[in-house]
Amino acid sequence: MKKVTAGALAVAMVLLGSWVLGEQKSAQAQGTVNFDIDPEIAENDADTLGTVEDCYEVTCPSANCTWDGSSSFNDASDYQIDIVVSGGTQAPTLYYASLNFDSNKVHIAEPGTNRLIKLPGAFPYGAPLPDRVSPYDAGAEYFAGEGIAGDGTLVRVGLDIGASGVVAFSLNAAPLTEYKSDAGIHPITLDSGRLAINDSCAIPPVGGMAELPAVSELAGRNYVGLAGLAAVAAALVAGGWYARRRWSR
Repeated sequence: MKKVTAGALAVAMVLLGSWVLGEQKSAQAQGTVNFDIDPEIAENDADTLGTVEDCYEVTCPSANCTWDGSSSFNDASDYQIDIVVSGGTQAPTLYYASLNFDSNKVHIAEPGTNRLIKLPGAFPYGAPLPDRVSPYDAGAEYFAGEGIAGDGTLVRVGLDIGASGVVAFSLNAAPLTEYKSDAGIHPITLDSGRLAINDSCAIPPVGGMAELPAVSELAGRNYVGLAGLAAVAAALVAGGWYARRRWSR
């Protein structure tokens, strides 16, 4: 067996340290990008982000909403929401967004849907429109060059409204939602949003005020069952439960 000299070990440690530092710098250079849903698009653009609303109330029909209140879909856009990004928003070369929506209340329609706001002239990806089945997958890619840097709108989504009520929108985790620049694929965080159509953003209470158990009762409980449930949940996440992509040109 060959002996490892102290000098060789020192060189290996230096190389390993350089690699680790390089990986850390690469991750820092990419920066974390936060994806969010803005149900009110005023002041949003490719490199401009207004106030991102957690929930927005819209009356239909109105100046902003063309839905006439009927309980039917007509495959035309009545209202628009934005999928927006903020944080480490370097000029993108590629992005995906996988949007969950309540298909009983809204469908994704065109005109009104724009996948190329940050990548004008890029190659678009997306589910065929109108999209009546959640999630709606959209994205774009530059094969040469880069898009528009800065916080702002990634995809503007046209909604065909078919019912009143509060619609919750969320995004699926990576790799179904992704942001890439020349620095590489960025780590991401995800937020959600709601649109109240002829309804209120207020969340009604469920039942009355719950009675809290005494501290002594909490201390004496066995939490093995909860730990088991947490372990099952972690195993499911690690298994990679992803919806399939439905890309088309």
